[in-house]
Amino acid sequence: MLLGMSTVDQRAIEIGRRQRGRVTRRQLREDAGVSPWTITQRLRVGVWTEVLPNVIDLGTHSRTWRAQVLEVLLAAGPDAWVSHTTAAHLQAFLDVKRPSAIDVVVPRGRNARVGAQRLHTTTALGEDEVTERHGLACTTPARTLLDLAASVSAEVLERLIADQLRHDRSLVARLVELCDRHRRAPGRRRLLAVLDRLPEGAAELGSALEVVGVQRLRQLGAPPFELQYVVRDADGARIKRVDVAWPELRTILESDGAVYHDRLAQRREDERVRTRLRALGWHIVVVRRADLDSPEFASFVRGLAAA
Repeated sequence: MLLGMSTVDQRAIEIGRRQRGRVTRRQLREDAGVSPWTITQRLRVGVWTEVLPNVIDLGTHSRTWRAQVLEVLLAAGPDAWVSHTTAAHLQAFLDVKRPSAIDVVVPRGRNARVGAQRLHTTTALGEDEVTERHGLACTTPARTLLDLAASVSAEVLERLIADQLRHDRSLVARLVELCDRHRRAPGRRRLLAVLDRLPEGAAELGSALEVVGVQRLRQLGAPPFELQYVVRDADGARIKRVDVAWPELRTILESDGAVYHDRLAQRREDERVRTRLRALGWHIVVVRRADLDSPEFASFVRGLAAA
């Protein structure tokens, strides 16, 4: 037992250690043997804090965003999972910022009390539709996309799917299976429509910037292009696999993300290879994220279409 700490506090902390310092009243009573009177006393003097109905912060861990997510899960009860935008942010979906309210899904019919957070219900959530990230129960990427399909635009949904495909090439099959399983899901029709129009080779995209760039090309009406095109020299030897190419126009589009391409050694290597490609008659356009919405990029695409 820690010096100066009662047996009651120590038993509570042992449970909270696995839960970022958060416990439920039920856990304190049944697992730690803490009486309701003792719980009330600890709360009254401020040793513990009830952050949500029946969820207590023992004060042993920082109040981080993930700790707040766990509080909502504990308040929602068993078989609760982080979902929708919160699950998307937790799983690092492209451009999904931390939501102001936490989304959690529970079985339909449960009267969960989660404060000002967003409570969703479902009639069915298969074992293959839930996972764990950072120690938090949440919906899988595929189920998260199905949930989001009802509330985000087709454009955003396409971008999210294309980016997730870079990490899981079986994603499309999983999404089709979920659409078949959940025929009444609100976003099902939109999700299937987006899957039908995904560009060929989307799973080959190498970065989030390429995902956004390809979508922007299609929005601007670019002529047909090839993704991850391998450029070879006159003898057939491979020089480089480029992001996007119009071989008949001898034009290449490269997406240079700052994290990878701003390193000095990589910049030198990029320029060495691109100099060689230019010598073979290729026109190379290099873009960053901010360039994709610029008038210059739109003009470049119009020039391709005219050619």
